[in-house]
Amino acid sequence: MDNWKNILDENILKYNVSFAAIFVLNYECLKDYVINQVREFYSDNGKWDGDNYIPEETAKYKKEVRALDKNIENASLKWFLQLDVITVDDFEKYQVIRKRRNDITHELLKNLNDGFTENDAKLFGDMLEIYNKIDKWWINEIEIPIVGNDRPEDYDRDMIKYQCIKNNYN
Repeated sequence: MDNWKNILDENILKYNVSFAAIFVLNYECLKDYVINQVREFYSDNGKWDGDNYIPEETAKYKKEVRALDKNIENASLKWFLQLDVITVDDFEKYQVIRKRRNDITHELLKNLNDGFTENDAKLFGDMLEIYNKIDKWWINEIEIPIVGNDRPEDYDRDMIKYQCIKNNYN
């Protein structure tokens, strides 16, 4: 531990703890969103576990999504990749973001001591960008057509805001 100021200076420590928490929280929101949107899309049934709805994994879901990768997170991302919602670059950025999230979570004291860099801020921005791409596409291409709402003439599909992050910070 050679950056004692990062631990001993209350303002720096608060900033670093807050950044770590926000990074991990938003990653978990994105991960849950990516997995659950696709799983629920393929599901006709499910069950409630307290306040949580757990969709049934259908045979079609297993064939078209789960078969894409043994990791459910990657399988779901690859489903979005196949539909051109995200790019290969987005998929690769997500892998870097996941690795950084794991490092922050499992090596928290080391990260608080080292502090966070501009690269971490860039990864956070990349995470929000991926979330935004998926959410905008989902609302415009899945939710609105399923509900059958007509879009007004002045509808701007780019004004859609991502749900988890929006709900947590507005």
